[in-house]
Amino acid sequence: MHTDKGRIDVVLRKEEKVIVVEIKYAKEKEIEIKIEEAMNQIKERKYYEKYTNTKDNVALLGIVFADNKNSKCRFDVV
Repeated sequence: MHTDKGRIDVVLRKEEKVIVVEIKYAKEKEIEIKIEEAMNQIKERKYYEKYTNTKDNVALLGIVFADNKNSKCRFDVV
């Protein structure tokens, strides 16, 4: 989904719940850095903003896939 501040990777909606997702790919040693980047990107670019003015519950989800087949996610609520 495109915004005036960038492109949201994924927006999931079900009933009154919205999850804004940013997905990153990392080398094995960069997983922690990339998960921070994903969450910061959502927050700094305010990808969630258009959903906070509604009755929807909004959550943020950062996901990182690494080249060693590891993955990590971080979840936050607005």
